[in-house]
Amino acid sequence: MRKIKSGNLLPDRMDDITLPLENARRLKLNCLNVPLRVDVPDPQSAGMTLHPQAFAQAAAAMPEIRRAGLAAFLEPFPWVQAGGLAETAWDPGDVNAWFEEWSRICLQAAYFAHQEGIDTLVISDGIIHLEPHSREWIALIEDIRKLYRGRITYRTQWWYTSWANPVSLYEYRRKLQNPLFDKVDFISISAYFELTNREQPPEKELVDAWRRSTRYLRRQPIFDQVRDLHERWRKPIFFGEVGYVDRSGTNRMPWSAAPSERENLQEQRDCFAAFFRVFWHQPWFLGASVFQIHMPESRYYPMDRPAESIIATAPTEVASNALSAGLRDLLNRF
Repeated sequence: MRKIKSGNLLPDRMDDITLPLENARRLKLNCLNVPLRVDVPDPQSAGMTLHPQAFAQAAAAMPEIRRAGLAAFLEPFPWVQAGGLAETAWDPGDVNAWFEEWSRICLQAAYFAHQEGIDTLVISDGIIHLEPHSREWIALIEDIRKLYRGRITYRTQWWYTSWANPVSLYEYRRKLQNPLFDKVDFISISAYFELTNREQPPEKELVDAWRRSTRYLRRQPIFDQVRDLHERWRKPIFFGEVGYVDRSGTNRMPWSAAPSERENLQEQRDCFAAFFRVFWHQPWFLGASVFQIHMPESRYYPMDRPAESIIATAPTEVASNALSAGLRDLLNRF
């Protein structure tokens, strides 16, 4: 079975992809996630504008990506307040107006992906406040399928549950039952799950924490919950972003670029190693995209650090084990 081993490109650095292509070679990636920058000046508004150069930059990048022997995902990417805020901050008041405009952009992206032969379209990344509107997402997916024959995925955000917080358990169950996941070809997750309370726990402890997180004594069975999402909808699971910074405590807050100011290359390396040990050989796990390979000044950058060898040695071909014929066929199409 072929795993997707991808890397995320940045929407404000699409003019030159020489560096990420070189890093893709070193990390032995087989795919890149190509963003279409969508400018969002006000996170409380439905207003958005596709960047004037978004399609031109993607079109210029595609021949280089193909020459490197890589596949591609195409993703309309919310660039909130010129990148000053994360896409998770987008919480528009007018839901109907938002879906009308976002659908227009996604349909343009689908047509572009069809013309360019890009076989996977990502229709959401971190737009958490609109995820419960499943009817609107399903309508969008159905419209896209009228003009695009490639695969469609939706990227949901990481979550937490705690035995002491019934609301968190309710929110997870609501995510698990969201019917939009039935309409995509595979389910993507931004996988910034919090693992332990410690700085630089050993790799074995990190592996165990994926099974039962010790962060804030939550006892969250992260692995089981991810697998349950697969089993509920019979869709492969893909980690659309997985990343760790080179600082102590990154396992505690992988979503943070500054969990502490103490450099810790070993913890970054061990976090990647634990992730690969837990998920990579699962027959329902499609692969992952490394965040990020485009910006050397970023603390998430894994190059020339011990994490690089961990990522590079993860195989793209693994045994399929026991898989249904239909699921095996879908996975092997990648």
